[in-house]
Amino acid sequence: LAQGAIIEAQSRGLQVPRDLAVIGFGDLDFAAGNQPAITTVSVDRQIIGQRAATMLADRIEGSEVDAPIVDIGFHFVERESA
Repeated sequence: LAQGAIIEAQSRGLQVPRDLAVIGFGDLDFAAGNQPAITTVSVDRQIIGQRAATMLADRIEGSEVDAPIVDIGFHFVERESA
C-alpha cells in the first residue's frame, strides 16, 4: 500500500517526503529498494504466523486460547519516505 501511495503521489506531482510522508508496515523485501526507500514498521512475520497457527490449532482441538492478544513487539525502520 505504501508503494502504491508513493506512485500515486508522484503521478500527481507530489514529492515524497517533502509534500507527503509515507510509512509502510511489515518491512517487505522491496521497501529498501523502492524510490524513495520506504520508512516502515517492522514486525517478526514468522513469529506472527507461528503464534497464529498454534492458536488456531488449539481452538480446533477445543482448547481455550490463554492470551488471544500477544504483543510480539516491533521496530521502526527509518528510510527516505518519511
